[in-house]
Amino acid sequence: MPDNLVLEGPNVLLREVETSDVNENYHRWMNDPEVNKYMETRFRSQSVEDIRDYVRKMNGAPDIIFLAIIYKKGNSHIGNIKLGPISKIHRRGEISFFIGEKRLWGKGLASEAVDLLTNYALEEIGLVKVTAGCYSSNSGSNRVFEKLGYVVEGVQLKHYFCEGKLEDRICRAKFQSEKK
Repeated sequence: MPDNLVLEGPNVLLREVETSDVNENYHRWMNDPEVNKYMETRFRSQSVEDIRDYVRKMNGAPDIIFLAIIYKKGNSHIGNIKLGPISKIHRRGEISFFIGEKRLWGKGLASEAVDLLTNYALEEIGLVKVTAGCYSSNSGSNRVFEKLGYVVEGVQLKHYFCEGKLEDRICRAKFQSEKK
C-alpha cells in the first residue's frame, strides 16, 4: 500500500503504525479487557514483542493499510485503524479500528478516523465498497458506523463468543455511490 500515507482531520491524524509506537501504552491497551473486549487478540496475553511482530506483519502486507490514530491535541498515539484485506479485483476492503485511550472514548475521534480512511478508500483507491463487522453489543462501533452512513447488509447469528455467551455479528458497508 502507499508509503508514508498521512490522512488529516480536524482532531486526528492517521499515519503508518511504526514499531516505535509499541510502548507501555500500546501494551496496556492490548491487555486491557475493556479495550480488547471485541478484539480477537483478547484470547491470549500480548507481549511487547508480539505486538511489534504484528505491526511488522501488517506493514509488510501488500493488501493492508495499517495506520496509527494520532490525537492532534498532544500529538499522542491513541489507537489504530486498518483497511484490509483490500481486494483490487472486487474493489472492496474491510475497515476495523480501536481507541486504546479510554479517556478519549465517546469524543468522536473514532468517527473522524473511520471517516478519513473510508473516504480515502472510496475516493483515492477507488474501492466501490468498504465493509465492517462488529459485535451486536459493541454500541460504540455500531454508533460510529451508523453515524457515517454504513448500512446494515446482514446479521450473522451467534457468530462470536463473548463473555460466556454467543453474539451476533452486524455486517455493515458503505458504497462509493453513498459517500458524502
